[in-house]
Amino acid sequence: MMTTIKTVAFVEPSFYGVSFARAAFEQGHEVISIVSSTDNPKKYGYEGIYNDLIVADIRDEESLYQAIIHSPYADRLDALIPATDYASHLTARVAERLGLRGVPYEAALKSRNKDLAREAYAEHDVPSAKFKKVRTFEEAAAAAEEIGYPVVLKPTNAASSQNVYFISNVTELQKAIDIIVEFKVTYLDFQVREEYLIEEYLEGPEFSVELFLGEGEPIFSTVTEKITSPLPYFVEIVHTLPTPSYVDQEQEIVQTAVKALLAIGIKNGPSHVEVKLTGKGPRIIEVNGRPGGDNISSDLLVQAFGINIFEATVNYYLDNPIELHKKHHRAASIAYVIADRDGVFERIEGLEELSQHANVIRSHVNVSAGDTISIARSSDDRLGYLITTGDTPQEAKELAVALVEGLKVIYRHQEAEIAQV
Repeated sequence: MMTTIKTVAFVEPSFYGVSFARAAFEQGHEVISIVSSTDNPKKYGYEGIYNDLIVADIRDEESLYQAIIHSPYADRLDALIPATDYASHLTARVAERLGLRGVPYEAALKSRNKDLAREAYAEHDVPSAKFKKVRTFEEAAAAAEEIGYPVVLKPTNAASSQNVYFISNVTELQKAIDIIVEFKVTYLDFQVREEYLIEEYLEGPEFSVELFLGEGEPIFSTVTEKITSPLPYFVEIVHTLPTPSYVDQEQEIVQTAVKALLAIGIKNGPSHVEVKLTGKGPRIIEVNGRPGGDNISSDLLVQAFGINIFEATVNYYLDNPIELHKKHHRAASIAYVIADRDGVFERIEGLEELSQHANVIRSHVNVSAGDTISIARSSDDRLGYLITTGDTPQEAKELAVALVEGLKVIYRHQEAEIAQV
């Protein structure tokens, strides 16, 4: 029962961060959104779930700080929460300056910059991937030679699998470098660093660990199984929670994730850690000091366990009691619709029938008739999704996969009218 209304500010709610704002608003708090544009509530879908807006350059620490201290909330802010990955380190720094609780700045910086995170893992003996930081094709070619093909090339500070490449040889490397060096600006106009990672390609099934730590110990943990699109891309197309596979190694996966969090300095609060289970055991792909996106936290955790991790996170930032007990033990899965070729989108056939399935929670389409669509190279290229539940993880997953396979993407014009997803 809510006893005290607090003033909670969110820096640029978008994507997973909209659920943050909703949780605080539904708890009865005064919700302030700090935004780079007054158009953003409509753009990202959080109209009606905030009390006031503050406009600031969210890419600049000083602008954020000044906007807050010159606002009506300067002396009565109870929490400052990053609601987009890109501003997480800046938000952490401003929160520290305001004396508010949160992820330590250094930890937020490391989770935003994959090279700094890899360095921390190496320093603390966390199982990870061999890596080299590079700026030029020559450096990348030397690094790939040293690590050994195949390798992965990725930006140091992007997200959503943007410009992440699987590289088999030096010719592919040259092509990918030519593209990645032109990738200057990402979401919300944040600059992409002109330093890149060449990493060892880790073979094995992929998982994420949804965690909530209290003084370095898991208060809550569960493992989500991922299926990604065919190489050379790494687009996540199915998540199932809890994992239906490798359950006997779940504890080892969780322990490796906790070790990675502690290595970068996260001891409290929520996190989403991506892991590959290789022949030599779990290896860390990356760490995020916030709840998982892709509807894992907003839907799958709620459907599977009745857990609202966003509400718990708001309470963590406010230093209120945290409630993370599993209310039931079910399973949930999300499967994404992707195009099998480039073209102009008309519609997805078969969506209407989904509402007849008792175990389909909902479906959503991201694109409109007339949009140009392409084979999924990043999360932005996915066309839509559906969410299912089941008594077991296998049941939820099999239903989600079967239903998505039953949908048809209809393209415009005469060229091959129908393509099966």
